[in-house]
Amino acid sequence: MRVTSNGRVRRSAAEWNEILRKFKASGLSSSVFCRREDLVPSSFNRWQKRLSSKASTPFVELVAPGSSPESPWTLEVSLPNGVRLEFRG
Repeated sequence: MRVTSNGRVRRSAAEWNEILRKFKASGLSSSVFCRREDLVPSSFNRWQKRLSSKASTPFVELVAPGSSPESPWTLEVSLPNGVRLEFRG
């Protein structure tokens, strides 16, 4: 946990994971838990959503039909932020 110059508390993803583990074990509602732990409910909810979506993101295997060492393939993905990913097989 780090306190910024304006008094805000910054926590790492690992710290939020621990907080969410304690929340699940507490059996309390999120509002009661946040009040008891002195957490900002909006931050708590945002981290809960962020970390649960990472945990539930499934792995997707891509298999190119008819690919072999003799016939290589290329897959290019262009992301909205300008990043380009290229996969070759």
